[in-house]
This record gives sequence, structure tokens and C-alpha cells, in this order.
Amino acid sequence: MSLLCAIAGESIFLLGPPGTAKSLVARRLKLVFKGAKSFEYLMSRFSTPDEIFGPVSISKLKNEDKYERLTEGYLPDASVVFLDEIWKAGPAIQNSLLTVINERIYQNGATTLTLPMKVLIAASNELPAENEGLEALWDRFLVRMVSNCISNEKAFFKMIRQDSLPEISIPEELLITDDVFNDWKKSIATVQIPDNVCNIISAIRECLREEGKKEGALPMDFYVSDRRWKKIFHLMRTAAWLNGRNAITASDCIILIHCLWNKAELIPNSIDCVCKGFTLDTEKSISNIQEQIEKALKTISANMPKGRVEIYDDSDDYEVVRYFYYKVKEHPKGNCLFAKADLNHLAIDKDQPGILYLDEKTKCWVIHAIYTGAPFDYQRSSAGGVEKIQLRKCQGGVVVNGVPYAFKKKFGTVSTQNDDLFGALFPTASLFQDLQEEYERLYTRHDALAKELTNSGNLFISTNDVRLVNRQLKKTSKLLDELVVKLNNAKQLI
Repeated sequence: MSLLCAIAGESIFLLGPPGTAKSLVARRLKLVFKGAKSFEYLMSRFSTPDEIFGPVSISKLKNEDKYERLTEGYLPDASVVFLDEIWKAGPAIQNSLLTVINERIYQNGATTLTLPMKVLIAASNELPAENEGLEALWDRFLVRMVSNCISNEKAFFKMIRQDSLPEISIPEELLITDDVFNDWKKSIATVQIPDNVCNIISAIRECLREEGKKEGALPMDFYVSDRRWKKIFHLMRTAAWLNGRNAITASDCIILIHCLWNKAELIPNSIDCVCKGFTLDTEKSISNIQEQIEKALKTISANMPKGRVEIYDDSDDYEVVRYFYYKVKEHPKGNCLFAKADLNHLAIDKDQPGILYLDEKTKCWVIHAIYTGAPFDYQRSSAGGVEKIQLRKCQGGVVVNGVPYAFKKKFGTVSTQNDDLFGALFPTASLFQDLQEEYERLYTRHDALAKELTNSGNLFISTNDVRLVNRQLKKTSKLLDELVVKLNNAKQLI
């Protein structure tokens, strides 16, 4: 990521405890650029501008009456800069760093110096204190990464066994010269920003706004300035180009995991927003399809009797098991029964409590509604794995936790529009077909996205980053699996 920031001309902040090789990053990065100089400094509250930008030239001040610094060997002369414990610097240093980081210029007396600095790497074991005027400087660091100790035991003992750091030697022909660097900048500016990437970013921005509206959230907790968004897109363009592409892809958006957080305690919230950005549109479409299924179920159940209806075996269109139960089709737990007498106690338009339990004697899952006088002993010893559920009746079956399930019909039974128990047929045959096609479109798009992100080979995405996004993708995959069950079960209610 530090190399990406250097090529993009951005700055990076490393948050972590001492001894996690933060300064080594800057030393190694210097080797990539031909003839590059580096500057390192450990800040303290006693640090002065002379120590960072160079001492004042006594001869010029005495002989020419000019206030200028001797910058050779200091920050204005370096290509790669590393400032440790940056928040301990005083206001004079911090104010000068604002233009150094953003505009790459330094005002040396009456002379404006254009700096050769490719990247500024700052580090600290703490974040800037609030209400001390550090917000502007903090905003300049586009990439913010947490640098922890080695967590992998194999990697840890590999580090322990090393007597010294290996010398790094990069062939002369592979070094990045200033001419090459400038040519790359021109090429990066031509990288395209596709609409699907804009949709992902819009979803992330929407999520951040919602987080900022939550109770207890402060105005700056999830604030991202327009300047930062502009730079973020430039960073993604750079990542795409260095990966050999002429357009940003979804995988480049994963980089935002390290760009949007403002407080350490809110890092999980920001990460969630980035991950949800990949699936928000799909989840909205899933909710829309579910609402249409619910509406259709209510429509076809509108003619069902509101009161108690006596159902006799000879006039019952549904297969009765063990005298008192309907058989539930396609239940994910397997063989499942619904208490026939409980159907009269369920409403069409609102959920009511119920239970799902395993009858140990028959090895069948049984659904019961909970109501006053329910003929069921909930403490019976033969019941196992009891789950609380929500029930609602519908035409041809029952809705369990929002998922419709059809009752198995007797052999040879044909639905009629005059069915007194379950009302009219599915309102329109084309509606279900449209919903099925929409589901297939969503599934295809989601599956393609999951494969793209998992197999992107993006140079700047870690396995941990991909794992975070995959966790969100799996949640959406589960929603799609539940949706197809609802669709298939709704079809059986026709």
C-alpha cells in the first residue's frame, strides 16, 4: 500500500505500537526510486522546524538579509519521508506539513520550493487528539492502516530465526526514474471509471451517511470530504493501472477499507460500510422481491374465511397425517407436519407466535401455533430442539418466519377458484415468472461479483481484506438462497 501511495502521490498513516517495522517500510520504499533520498525523524513536543525543514542560513540572513533554510538533507530534499509520532509535533511544523503533503510545495522564505517528495509516511501509536486543530492534517492522510505485531506463528518464528534483515538489491533497469514516474502519472489519468464502480461507491456513501445519523454519532465520525473522495478515485485508478488494467474494477474498491475510518473504535463500522457497498443494491432488490411475494400471498389469501372453519376429512383437499396434521412441503429440516387445528387460530395479515420442535418418537418436525387453550403440552419429554417461530396462514399453506410453505395435496386434487378455504388462485402467472427472472439476474450478478473479488489477483488487496468482503458476500448469498425458497414455495401455492 505504501508503494501504491507513492505512485499515486498520496500520503499514508500507520497506526500501531512500537516495534512493528513501520520505519522499515520507508527505508525499503526508497530503494524503488532511482537516486531517491529519504528523510526520517522521530517527533517530540520539543521538535523544532529547523530539525525537519533545515536550519536557517546564517550567512544569507547576515549578508543578504534573507530568511532561508538550508534544506539539503532534510524533508524538502527527500523523495520518501517518514515521520514517527507525528501528532507530537508543534503547530509550526504541522502547519507547514499541510502544504507539503497536499501541494508538494514548501515556502522557504521568499522562495517557493517544489518538493521531490513521492510519499510521506507518518506513524504513531495513537490518533490525533480531538479539538486541538489537527483535523486538517489528519484529513491529508488518504490511506490509514493499522500495523500490528505478527499474528501468524510461522511468520513470527521465521522473523525470530533471521540474524539480520536481508539486503535488498533492485536491478538498475527496474528502478523508477522521474521520467518514468511522470509518464505513469499521465497514463493513470486515462484509466476509466465504470458505472458499476460508481454504484458501489454510492452505496458506501449511503451507508456512511446512515451511520452518521445514528444516536451518539458525532459530525466528524464518518465524514469524508469531497477532496478525499477525489483522491480515493485517483488511488483506485493508480491501483487499476499498476494491475495492468485500463479501468477500475470492483476489486479496487476494497482499498477503501483503509481510507474511510476516522477513529480506531469506529474502524469496524467503516469496514462494514465498505463491504455492504458491494451488496447493497442486490439486497435492496431482494427486499423488493420479498415484498412482492408477500403482497401476492395476501392477495390470493384475501378470500379466505376470517373466522373458524370446520374442515372434514372427506372434503379436505390436503393430505392428513396421523389424523391431526397437514404435511408441509419442501421444509428445509425435512419431514415436517403442521397441526391442522391450529390453522383456524392464525391470521392472514399478521404474524402470530408458534413453535417448531422435533418429535423424538416419530422423528418428524412439528409446527404448532401458540394461542390460549392450545392442545399441546410444551413440556412433553418427547419434544426436542424447540424453536420459536412466527406463523401466518395463506392460500394453500402457511407462512413460517416470512417463508411460505404449501401443504401437500391429496392425489388427484385440483385447485379451483371457488376453494372456500384458500381463496383465489395466484393473481397473475406472469408476476411469478418476472420475479423468477429477476432472481436469476441477481444470482448471476452476485455470483460473478464473488468470483471477481475472490480471484482478482489484485496486488494491493490482502487476504484479510478479501476475507472481510467475502463474509458480507456470504450473508447476501444466504439471502438469495432464502429468496429462491420463498419463490419456489410460493409457486406451489398456486
